[in-house]
Amino acid sequence: MEQSVEITGQRGISLRSLVPANAPALAGIANDAAIAACIRDSFPSPYTLTNAQEFIQFAAADPYLQAWGIFDHNTLAGVISLTRQEDIYRHSAEIGYWLGTAFQGKGIITEAIGLACQHGFSQLNMIRIFAHVFETNTASRKALLKNGFVIEGIRKKGSIKNKVLLDDYLMAKLK
Repeated sequence: MEQSVEITGQRGISLRSLVPANAPALAGIANDAAIAACIRDSFPSPYTLTNAQEFIQFAAADPYLQAWGIFDHNTLAGVISLTRQEDIYRHSAEIGYWLGTAFQGKGIITEAIGLACQHGFSQLNMIRIFAHVFETNTASRKALLKNGFVIEGIRKKGSIKNKVLLDDYLMAKLK
C-alpha cells in the first residue's frame, strides 16, 4: 500500500513499517504457541528467523497490504496490518494483529487498532475496516469494541483451528 510509515500514538505506542533489522525481534516474540492459537493457520508455528525475514519482504512487496510493527517505547511488541480488499470490496480493509504475550493486558493493542483505523480512513481512503475474531478470543473482541467496531454477525462453526470448529465474529467499523 505505502512506503515507510510511522504513526505515533499516546503513551509511547507507535506503528512503524517493518524493516529487515526487525526480523530477530519479530521472530523472538512471534515464536509463541499462544499467539498462533488465536490467528490463522498461515501464521507459522514455530516461528523462525527465516519466517520473520520472509514476512517483512512479503509485506514490503504486497500492494494490498500495509503492515506495521507495534512498538511500545521503541520495543517491538507485535504486528498490525490492513489488507485492502479487491474489486467491489475495494473500499474495505481487513485488520489483523497480534501482540507478544509480555505486552498483553496493557492497552497497547487497543491503541494500535485505533491508530491503524485512523490511518486507514484518513490516508488510505477506506470506508469500512473489518475483522474476523475467534469466539475464544474475548480480549480481541473487547479491544475492537473499544475502538467503535460492532459485531455484524457470528459465523457458526465458521473456522477450524487446531482441529476444533469455532464460531467466529465478523466485526466492522465504518468511517
